[in-house]
Amino acid sequence: MIIQNGTIEFKRKSSGRIDPETGHPSKAKDIGWSAPIPCQFMPVSRQLLVKTQEGERITKATYTVLIEMQPLPSSEQIRLTDQNGKCVGEFSMIAPPEILEAVCEVKILI
Repeated sequence: MIIQNGTIEFKRKSSGRIDPETGHPSKAKDIGWSAPIPCQFMPVSRQLLVKTQEGERITKATYTVLIEMQPLPSSEQIRLTDQNGKCVGEFSMIAPPEILEAVCEVKILI
């Protein structure tokens, strides 16, 4: 059982295709986000002193996300929202989802 403090959404993309005229693959297109799934997220690390190449300061964060056991869409991009509806951020998965069978949950590291 998770203690819900937000939701997670997975980015859906159309599959890339082969252009019949040129034979080159076309890019996959974003077609939106999945339905929100209740989750529990916890920050693992947060770095406030990171700078981009242009000198802009950004926050670099890593989170552990737990959701109840269910089939997950095949996506590497995730949007995390807190329980007040505020977007925490859009992230990429750091590792494949880990199934925690003993507690019927899925652990995602972003």
